[in-house]
Amino acid sequence: MYKVIGILKRPEGMGMADFRRWWLEEHAPKVKKWPGLQRYCINLATTDDQRYDGVAEVWFETREDMDKVFGTSEGQVARNSATGGSAEIVILLTEENVMVDG
Repeated sequence: MYKVIGILKRPEGMGMADFRRWWLEEHAPKVKKWPGLQRYCINLATTDDQRYDGVAEVWFETREDMDKVFGTSEGQVARNSATGGSAEIVILLTEENVMVDG
C-alpha cells in the first residue's frame, strides 16, 4: 500500500476539542472524496502537550493513485483545508512496509 501521511499542529489559541471537531467534521469529509482512496485514519493526540496534535493516514492501492491525488480538484480542496486549519503541517508520500501484521 501507499500512503499520504499528514502530521498537523493546531493553530495557536485553538483548544484540542475545537481542533478535533475541525479535523473530524470539517476536514475529513473533503479527504473522503479523494479518487482511489482505500482507507483513511485520523490519529489524534491524547494530550495537548505534544509537538503535533495528530497524524492522518490515507491509503492507496497504487503509487500512481497516491502521486496524482493532489493534482485533482478534491486533492486541492483538502490540501487547502489542511493548510488553512493548522499552524503547521508535514505531508509525507510513503510506501508501507509492514513489520508485524495481525
